[in-house]
Amino acid sequence: MRNRDAQVRELFSHIRRFVDILEDIALRPLPQEVEQRPEARPPAQDRPVPELPQKLAYSIKEVLELCAISRASLYVEIGKGRLRVVKRGHRSLILAADLQEWMSKWSALRT
Repeated sequence: MRNRDAQVRELFSHIRRFVDILEDIALRPLPQEVEQRPEARPPAQDRPVPELPQKLAYSIKEVLELCAISRASLYVEIGKGRLRVVKRGHRSLILAADLQEWMSKWSALRT
């Protein structure tokens, strides 16, 4: 029985190493992506902040469509406290004023 316990521990250590390698690969940017990003977007100070439709609050899905960013990027901003989210029942909403303020800070972050 002890031999099986050692084999199970060894199996899990191999799996852990495999997952660590996958995480390193997933977090590493591709060289071509790094080179293309500055050319793909004009400088931040040249882009005007888009005017938002007249709503008091936006769902996560609406913010993703308005800002053209990924869900992961949006949740990183929320997690770091740069964008405030309010909960109403089971829904997560972003107030229009908070969204406008967050978007106005984009040019300052890029410079």
